[in-house]
Amino acid sequence: MQRFRDWLALLIKPNSRKIFVVLLLSTALTFSLAGALAMSQAKTSMRSSSLGKVTSHLHERTLLLIMSRVIPYLQEESKVVDSDSLFSRLFFETVASMNPQDPRTFLGRELPLFTLFDAEIDLASTGTDLTSIPIESPPPPELEQEIIRGLNQIDRERQQEKLVDGPEMKKVLIYHTHFWESYLPELKEKNPNKASSLHTNIMKVGWHMANTLNKMGVGAVTIDQTPKTGWHGAYKHSRDLAVSMMKQHKEITYLIDLHRDSRRRLQTTKEINGTIYAQLAFVVGEASQNFEKNLQLAREVHHRINQLYPGLSRGVIIKKRANGNNGEYNQSLSPNSMLVEVGGVDNTFEEAFRSVEALAEVLTERINQATPVTK
Repeated sequence: MQRFRDWLALLIKPNSRKIFVVLLLSTALTFSLAGALAMSQAKTSMRSSSLGKVTSHLHERTLLLIMSRVIPYLQEESKVVDSDSLFSRLFFETVASMNPQDPRTFLGRELPLFTLFDAEIDLASTGTDLTSIPIESPPPPELEQEIIRGLNQIDRERQQEKLVDGPEMKKVLIYHTHFWESYLPELKEKNPNKASSLHTNIMKVGWHMANTLNKMGVGAVTIDQTPKTGWHGAYKHSRDLAVSMMKQHKEITYLIDLHRDSRRRLQTTKEINGTIYAQLAFVVGEASQNFEKNLQLAREVHHRINQLYPGLSRGVIIKKRANGNNGEYNQSLSPNSMLVEVGGVDNTFEEAFRSVEALAEVLTERINQATPVTK
């Protein structure tokens, strides 16, 4: 107790107060500079070729130091450090995923927005960079508890939705890992952190897309149940539901996980020929065993949609398994898997419906081209 009093007495001295204020300001300035540096890098960051999962966190100088151990010529170039120093670099950059020369790696776990730097832009429309790519966000804590408690009610309401009759053979499965994601105008809400609902949500967009595909002659189904969890474990539970549906309809080849981005209206909306659309964005998980094929699919769909509806697709984003990113997104289930962000928190169902109609049009075209004509 006496030590606490001595410390308090020291703190209230004028010089101590000045030092304390300087420390606070220095800390704030450090975070601000780190953020500014990271965002400036984001403006020009594009996808680089992958060097593999192990080396992805290593700084180029560290790689040079490692190589110099077996290639004598490089020893001069690298100005070889001692083993202890090299070990320290390897520990921070691989085990701790920290690069002393990159402040983002120290702040990523404490500042959620820094996790967006684990994403890479593969293709981008005008205005898309690392400061505007999709961001996932959990539901409010109180809603998450309702999600876990209210499953039976959600399922009963879901079953009241009727899909239009379509081909008996179902080729497309539409589902929603984060089924609670919604749009503020539909909820009469203004707080972007509350764009979530048990009943008025992204599932309506999925039903509309399935109906559109069925009308176009491509069999589509949606999942009858919602995942039995909130934010944590959502991808595992949606995977279980998708696998169950694929067992019922063995012809399913396309899996589409529809989401709603957390970005605001200016970054998620496009006017095309006088009509307003909720922009689309395609997310591909690098950890998927089907990564290359899913990436090629996303690229082709992105290009075709923008041919028909210029600027409707914001781009193709690759996400790694790191800093809380799932990085796989159930895309190992099929080489024709897509995670599609449909608009952001400020868009409307009407705008989202138009966008998935365009997506359905492109998918129908693609599926019909791949289907052999029988005489």
